Amino acid sequence: MKQKRKGLLLAAASIILAGALSACSTDKAAPSETGKPAATDAQLSPVTLKIMFPGDPPGNWNEVKTEIENRLSGSLNVKLNVVFIPWSDVLTKRQVALSSAEDYDLIWDNNPTQNIAAGLYEPLDALIDKYGPDIKGTRSPQMMDANKVNGKLFAVPLEVNFIRPWTFVIRKDIREKLGVAPIKSYDELIKFMYTVKEKAPDITPFIPNGTEHIGLKQASMLDPKTNIAPVLSYPGLYTKGNDGKVYNIFDNMDPQIMKNYETNHKLYTDGIMARDALILRNGEFAKGKAAVSTFNDFGVNLSTSTALEKAVPGSSSEAFSLYDPSMKLSSTYKAGNYIAVPVISKNKERAIQFINWLNKQENYDLLAYGIKGKNWEETGPGLYKPMKDNTYAGIPFAWGWNPKLDRIDASLSEDVIKLNKWQRDPGNFTADILSGFTFDPGPVSNEVAQLGNIGKELYDPIVMGLVEPKEGLAKFKEKAYTNVTKIQVEYQKQLDTFLANRKK
Repeated sequence: MKQKRKGLLLAAASIILAGALSACSTDKAAPSETGKPAATDAQLSPVTLKIMFPGDPPGNWNEVKTEIENRLSGSLNVKLNVVFIPWSDVLTKRQVALSSAEDYDLIWDNNPTQNIAAGLYEPLDALIDKYGPDIKGTRSPQMMDANKVNGKLFAVPLEVNFIRPWTFVIRKDIREKLGVAPIKSYDELIKFMYTVKEKAPDITPFIPNGTEHIGLKQASMLDPKTNIAPVLSYPGLYTKGNDGKVYNIFDNMDPQIMKNYETNHKLYTDGIMARDALILRNGEFAKGKAAVSTFNDFGVNLSTSTALEKAVPGSSSEAFSLYDPSMKLSSTYKAGNYIAVPVISKNKERAIQFINWLNKQENYDLLAYGIKGKNWEETGPGLYKPMKDNTYAGIPFAWGWNPKLDRIDASLSEDVIKLNKWQRDPGNFTADILSGFTFDPGPVSNEVAQLGNIGKELYDPIVMGLVEPKEGLAKFKEKAYTNVTKIQVEYQKQLDTFLANRKK
């Protein structure tokens, strides 16, 4: 205990170390940007941080991990035990790990509300105040405030965008082979899909990445003034017009939403959309099996373009987006990814020190782009160029994503670079009325669980166009209406309270 008090006093007295001290530390020199100390009179005791991330390890991961640990060896003295969980299993295994108190120190979470409500994540405000100046310095006040729950931050928000971008990715080589001009509108995109069906029947014209992109997001983008947005992941509920009200598609169907359902149904019945659209995802595009898909990016991400070129020699890809920098959109400033410290962790301080270390440019670059000069090269402020012969597709969205340090691929087209710069500036967006609001699903947890199951069975086929919309909605309403309206009432009640308190 005496040693712990000593460490805390030293940390408070040496704030300029920017997170290089922990409770078990003794006097030592301040680290450099890479984490290498100016002097090595003393060392932090060695710690191995166990970290859970989604997906597969990036190519060249072991080389990058070794370099990270080399940089950390003279300062934070951290080694990494990184556990990559396949996307298909990550939700289940994350909950098992948390409920069984596995010894993780950091966990990626894309929807931490439930785990926060269950008390499974450590409050981070005090730890970040002591050890996280760069965590705060690389994120806008809007982002930090909007991602708090009841005034406290339980997970570091990981986001580079102030909207949730998505784009259509197109096989450029096929478009050019068929003599189709570059796509400039959604109508032109659909026309291209039909041309593919007619003239290139060996490839599926359209495999979207599930319901997320071609549902309410697409409806909103096709008519931006509606400002339509889904209410979390609750099928049947949406907001519009930034008016502080929650609507359901049974009692208040917006015409643009219905039009979107009808369009998707036509694409499905005409054989444009994949027959297995409910289970296929955008990974099929990288395998060369789709002419069009959807991704959470502006432009074509490096891992997709690299995988496609390997799968189909001579192929190429490009992007078409419904977004435009002239749009006047609102933002909740909510992140789509988070890194959290489980309450069970025995290394909470070192975990935050490590995340802070990652939020320095040189270390972030290593994490995100690999070895400089080998995997990538700098091409100007905020830009980089991946080396095609030795690519490293990092996963910064799961570690340290922030709009200040993240670079844009200089090989992208000028319009895509412009879109990326636009979406990273909080000043380009107005604050959504929901900014800072976090819904507590506890009072309707049974209804939420039931709606999730019913939605997969009856709502997803509507969005994906597998069923005629009116018939599908009638069946969905029969089974889901009670759950939808109970969640709607509870959500509206909590939102009204939040808005009333904010006015005081």
